[in-house]
Amino acid sequence: MYLFRKKLRNLEKRFTNINLLIKTNSSNKSRDETKGKRAVTAHDDKLWDYGVIPYEIDETFTGRKDVLKQAMRHWENFTCIKFVERNNQEHPDYIYFAEMSCGCCSSYVGRKGDGGQAMSIGPNCNFGNILHELGHAIGFWHEHSRPDRDNHVKIIKENIRRGWENNFNKLKEEEVTTLGSLYDYDSIMHYSRNGFSKGVYLDTIQPVDLENVVHDIGQRIRLSEGDIQQTNRLYKCPKCGQTFQQNSGTFSSTNNKEQNCEWRITTTNGEKIVLTILKLDIGQSPDCNNYIEIRDGYWYKSPLLKKLCGGNKTKTVISTGSRMLISSFTKDPKKYYSFTLKYEVICGGQIFIENEEHIESPNYPDDYEANKKCTWKITVPKNYKVALEFSFFEMENHGGCLYDYVEIRDGFSTDSKLLGLYCGHTLPPNIISTTENLLLKFVSDASIHKGGFAATVFKEYDKCAILDHGCAHNCVNTLEGYECVCKIGFELQPDGKSCKSTCGGILEASSGSISSPSFPETYPPSKKCFWEIVTQKDHRVVLNFTHFNLEGNSIDYVHHMCDYDKLEVYSKLNEGEIKKHGTFCGSKIPQPITSESNILKIIFSSDDSMQKSGFSASFFTDLDECSTNNGNCQHGCTNTIGSYRCICPEGYTLHKNNHNCTKGDCFYEISSPFGRIQSPKYPDVYPNRKTCVWKFTTLPGHRVCVSFLFFRVEYQEECFYDRVELYDGLSSGDRTLGKFCGDRLPEPLTSSGTDLYMTFKTDASTQRKGFWGTYSTVCGGVLQAETREKYIYSHVQFGVGNYGNDIDCTWIVKADYGFGVRLAFSSFDIEDDVDCLYDYVEIFSEKKSNSFARGRYCGNVKPTDLLFNDVVVLRFRTDDSFGRTGFKLIYQSDKSVMKHILKKQ
Repeated sequence: MYLFRKKLRNLEKRFTNINLLIKTNSSNKSRDETKGKRAVTAHDDKLWDYGVIPYEIDETFTGRKDVLKQAMRHWENFTCIKFVERNNQEHPDYIYFAEMSCGCCSSYVGRKGDGGQAMSIGPNCNFGNILHELGHAIGFWHEHSRPDRDNHVKIIKENIRRGWENNFNKLKEEEVTTLGSLYDYDSIMHYSRNGFSKGVYLDTIQPVDLENVVHDIGQRIRLSEGDIQQTNRLYKCPKCGQTFQQNSGTFSSTNNKEQNCEWRITTTNGEKIVLTILKLDIGQSPDCNNYIEIRDGYWYKSPLLKKLCGGNKTKTVISTGSRMLISSFTKDPKKYYSFTLKYEVICGGQIFIENEEHIESPNYPDDYEANKKCTWKITVPKNYKVALEFSFFEMENHGGCLYDYVEIRDGFSTDSKLLGLYCGHTLPPNIISTTENLLLKFVSDASIHKGGFAATVFKEYDKCAILDHGCAHNCVNTLEGYECVCKIGFELQPDGKSCKSTCGGILEASSGSISSPSFPETYPPSKKCFWEIVTQKDHRVVLNFTHFNLEGNSIDYVHHMCDYDKLEVYSKLNEGEIKKHGTFCGSKIPQPITSESNILKIIFSSDDSMQKSGFSASFFTDLDECSTNNGNCQHGCTNTIGSYRCICPEGYTLHKNNHNCTKGDCFYEISSPFGRIQSPKYPDVYPNRKTCVWKFTTLPGHRVCVSFLFFRVEYQEECFYDRVELYDGLSSGDRTLGKFCGDRLPEPLTSSGTDLYMTFKTDASTQRKGFWGTYSTVCGGVLQAETREKYIYSHVQFGVGNYGNDIDCTWIVKADYGFGVRLAFSSFDIEDDVDCLYDYVEIFSEKKSNSFARGRYCGNVKPTDLLFNDVVVLRFRTDDSFGRTGFKLIYQSDKSVMKHILKKQ
C-alpha cells in the first residue's frame, strides 16, 4: 500500500506542474468546465503507438470502475483505439486512473512519454465527463480552441468567471491540426454555452448563426460523428472493419478490395470468443499473399491463432482471452476476398487438463456482471482425478446460496453428485473428483455483485484406484494422498482403515428418536455422527428436540458459528443439493424443524475438549399438502405439522379465506409525477416485522427517480436485518439498483424504463427512525426499439395538461443490428414558429450523412413518418412560455427500413 500511495503522490506532483493538463472542475459548476486548449495535437510523438492505450487503476480508487470501463468501451466501439490493462514488459507508457486531491476530472493531452501519466477521475465525473477526458488522453484539444474557431463561435469574455479566461484562448496553427475536418459543434470536446460562466443564465460561447441554423453545443452523451472520423484519421485506422462488443453477432465482407481491414471483438475478463467461419472466398495467390489473420488479442503482436488463405478448411477458432483481432491483407488490388464470420462470447467451456489451468469468474478481478451463467466441463487423462484449488473467493452471501454461487459436481450431468455449493467470503476447501470429469458452474443474479473467484485446476493421480489402500468402506482422494471414509452409522477406527458400527445411520421409519452417543451421560470427545431420516416423496420429516446441551453458547442461523461442538441439520433437495436449517450448540432447545424434502440429514460433531450431556430428539413424518395443486393457495404454500399455510408476496396480506391475498396497509402503487415517500410511522421509529412495497410507474419515454433526504436504518454489513431495496422494473425479480441500510444517504436512483419497484423490510429486533425522500419523473433515456409498437410521450401529464417551461429532453432510440427505426407521430401540438426557435422537436440520425433523417419540427401538423438507421436521437426543448398539448410518438424496429434507406442512398 505504501508503494502505491508513494507512486500516486509522485504522479500527482508531476501532474500539477505541467502545462499540458486539461482539468475539469467537479464542484457545482458547469458539466464541461475544463482547463486547457481540441483540435488535434500536431505532434506525432504525442500519439499512442498502434492506437493502444495501456492503463492501470489505482488500488485506492473508490470511483465507479464500471462507468470508467464503459467510457473506454464507448471509444473502442467507434474507433480503432484499444484501451488495455497494462503489461509491465510491453507498455512503458500508460494512463494511471486515480482520484487526485483536487477532486477534479483532468487529463494530459496525448501521450506524455515518460512512464505513467495520471488521469484524475473525481467523485462527480460521470460517463460524459470521462468520455471527454479520454478524448484528451487520445490527443484532442478542445474544439472551440481551434485556430479557425472565430468563424464558428463567438466568445463573450465579459461573462467568463474571473481567473478562467485562458480556458478560451485560441491555439496556434503549429500546435494543432484539424486533419481537414469541419468545425464540430456536436463534439464531446466542445464547451457548452455557459461553460465557466458567472451565472448559468449567461453564455460564454455562442455559435455563429451563418445559415439560420441553431447549433447545440457541449453535449456529454456520446461521441459525435466528427469525433469518430477525426480519431480514425488521426490514428490511421483501417477504412473498413468494425468493433464488436455484443455477446454474439455475424459480419461479412463481400468483394472487398481494400488492402487492409480490421475487425475487433472485445468482451470482459474471464470470457472467450468462439469464431465460426460460415463462408470464405479468398482468391488464390502465390505464397498466400492475400490472406486473413486471426490473432488472440488486440494487436499485431498478439499470438497468431490462424492464417487463412485460398482453400483453407478451418471452421472454428477460439480465443484464450477476452479479445480477438481479425485482419485482412491483400497485396494485389485486383484481387478480392469475401467472407461471412459468426462470433459468440462464452464463459466456461470444455477444458482438458495436461498440467494445470486457471479459471476465473467473468470480469475478475473486478466485480462480476449481473445474470451470468458459466459452466466449465473439466476432463483429465485416464487414471487421474480432477483437483480444484481456490485462491480467491468473494460472492454474495446467503444461507442457502440462492442468489450468486459456485456449484461443483462430480461429473458432467446435472444429476451428478454435488461436491459443493458455495457463496459468501470463505475460501472453499480443496476438491477432488471421484471420476475423470468435474463440472464447475458459476451463477450470478441481478442484484449484488462481488469480486468472484479464481481457481487452479490440475490433474491428480487416482490413488484409490492405483494403490492398495485397504479401506474397509470407501477411499477418497486428497491432494496429499488419500483417506478412508466410513458409511453413515459407522466410525473410522484408529488404524485409519477399518470401520465400526456407532452412532448415526439411515432411518426409514415413520417415527422414532435419535440422541447423542452415551445419552443421557456426557458424549465422548472427537466424535462425529451422521443420520439420514428418509420418508415418502410427498411427505416431510418433523424433528422435535426434547433435550439439548452442547458445548458453546450460540445458535446462529446466519453465520453458522458454534466452533467447538455442534449439531447441523439439513434438507437434502433434488439433484443432491442441500438446504441448511441451522447450526446449533449451547443449552437452548432449538425450535421444531420441518424438512423441505423427504430426507432430513443430521450431523453431530464434538471436539477433544469439554463434553456435555448432548441431545435427544423425536421425529415423525407428515403429509405435505403443498405438493398437490399448491394447496389451492393463490400464491405460495408452506407445509406445517398436520396441515399447510398459504403465504402472500411482498406487500400483500392473507385473506380471511386463508387462500387468497389482498394488498396490505403498506403497499403503494404510484403513478403521479412527483411526491414524497417515507418509512412507516416516520418521524417516529418504524415498526418491527414490517414489509412495505412501493410500485412506481410513469408514461413511456420517462423514468422514475427516487432521492433520499434522510436515512437511518439498522446497519449490518450485508443488510440482512432491516433494509431498503430498489429494483429496475415491476418486481423484486428485476435487476437490483441497490440494497441500503445504516446511516449513509443513498445516491439518487433512476430507473432505466417506466417502472421502479422499492421494498422496505424490518426484522424483529432493533428499530430506528427510518427514512424519507422524494420521487419524481425524468424524461429522456436510451430506448430499445422492437418490432412491436412502443411509445414516447412529450411530458408526464400528456392528455391532462400542457407541457411545462424549460424542458430539455433527449431520447436515444436503438434497434438491433440489421434493423432500422421507424418513427410516426400519432399526436403533435408544439408552439408554432416559422424557424421553430422556441419550442421544438429535433430528430437526427447518428449517421448524419443520411440527410433525409433529420429535421426540426413545431406547430400542429404531424410530421410524416421518418425512417432511420439503427440509432436515432430525438430532442424536445421548450422555452419559458406558451405550453401546448405536446406529442405522442410511436417507434418500432423494422428490417424493411434498412432496405429503404440503402435504396435511397
